[in-house]
Amino acid sequence: MNFPRPPVTAPYRLAMALRLLRTRWINLVSILGVTLGVASIIVVLAVMDGFQADLRAMIRGTLSDVLVEIDPETVPYEKLKDELEAIPGITAVTLQRHTFGAVPASTREAIGTRSNYIPVKVSGLLPEHERAVSRVLDYMQPMPDSIEDFATVGIPPPSDSKPTAPDPFVIESKNYQSINPDVFVPDEWPRVVISEWLARRLGQLGPLRPGEDFDLITFEESRREDGTRQYSPATRKVVVSRLYKSGNSEFDRGNLYVDLRDSGKVFFSQPEGTVCELRIKLDSDRTVTEMRAPLARAIGRYDHEVAYWPEGRIESWQNRNRNFLRAVETEKAMLAIVLFFIVLVACFGIFATLTMMVVEKTRDIGVLRALGATPGGVLTIFMVNGTLVGVLGALSGYLSGIYVANHVNPIRVWIRETFGWDIFPSDIYLFDEIPTYIDHMAAIQYAVGAAVAALLFAIIPAIRAALLRPVRALRYE
Repeated sequence: MNFPRPPVTAPYRLAMALRLLRTRWINLVSILGVTLGVASIIVVLAVMDGFQADLRAMIRGTLSDVLVEIDPETVPYEKLKDELEAIPGITAVTLQRHTFGAVPASTREAIGTRSNYIPVKVSGLLPEHERAVSRVLDYMQPMPDSIEDFATVGIPPPSDSKPTAPDPFVIESKNYQSINPDVFVPDEWPRVVISEWLARRLGQLGPLRPGEDFDLITFEESRREDGTRQYSPATRKVVVSRLYKSGNSEFDRGNLYVDLRDSGKVFFSQPEGTVCELRIKLDSDRTVTEMRAPLARAIGRYDHEVAYWPEGRIESWQNRNRNFLRAVETEKAMLAIVLFFIVLVACFGIFATLTMMVVEKTRDIGVLRALGATPGGVLTIFMVNGTLVGVLGALSGYLSGIYVANHVNPIRVWIRETFGWDIFPSDIYLFDEIPTYIDHMAAIQYAVGAAVAALLFAIIPAIRAALLRPVRALRYE
């Protein structure tokens, strides 16, 4: 079977397009514009994806899959724990109790004997149960032997690692006796785990270390004769047993932990064996939505408000932080839209370049038409030129964006050491390093989208060139 041969003049289209691309240096500006746009999108969204992933992991590390607030005076914990763990899809259950207090802290703003007060939330937990539902205890790392290594305290270990000490509420003698061997720490003083930030904030000559004490003000609950509750402040000496660092500076600033089986009895006056917040871990294939009904039935037998309003009392860790997580997601989407305008500006550059090229090459187009070039051939020349600009810019933008995203922290260090400007302060963005996660499929989509946009912006100048009449084009001055 004989197929029709292409016209002899067919190769001139690609040759002319390449010649225009090579000889017109203004095309390089358009290529650089597309490169900058694509690279910016890839780098910024890689940082946002990494920030979002690390932020979710950081928040998830201090919370369980499901959180249920219930009446601590009506629900027996041990009995309810056994009933809930018998439900298919639930792997572990524990409790936490919470109370609020304040820590006196001398600051530069303090006048005379007055002190500022740092508000804190005292969380009582059961270490043997908490390990099964969250990574809170994994953040409680032992103190180093030397104060110079203090910055390494509390660095979160990988998710599959185990705590380096079985009980973070037991003071390790090698750490606190070396400070002052003559200091006697009474056994009745509660042991607490505080954050690295709070330890630095409370220390006078340096950060607090295990074995050192400070004053903690809490509110004790009691009953009046008429049965109503009343709260009165109480100041106690507490001893630091360990420090933690979750990575979330907002969380670390206001949370300290006690053991409910030991020191927690001092802070919580609720009846023994009851709860105020259930923390539940689910199987990986289960969701809070599908588990809400069986949880409401089981817990509702003891706390009727849970059965009456399960949507409000039984919530996921995502729902508890929904405003924060939604803000990050919205910011990511808005950045993607704004950054894509950089690509559109570069595409307008392609449009302007091709339009100017058509005007300058009007007589050359007339010559091509007189030699037999078809309107489709002229159209193809300028379309191929615009497409090559878009493809080269998208490809170079993809490669440069991937490179910068993979080396963003060395670049940050170089900028900080050269110009003295930290583009990612850890005290603002919660992380010590810039987190990045590169979604290569999404990056390819951004690059392809930029190339397609360049092609679309090349259509109008190409059509204008194809519609030029040979006689009028040859007469053009």
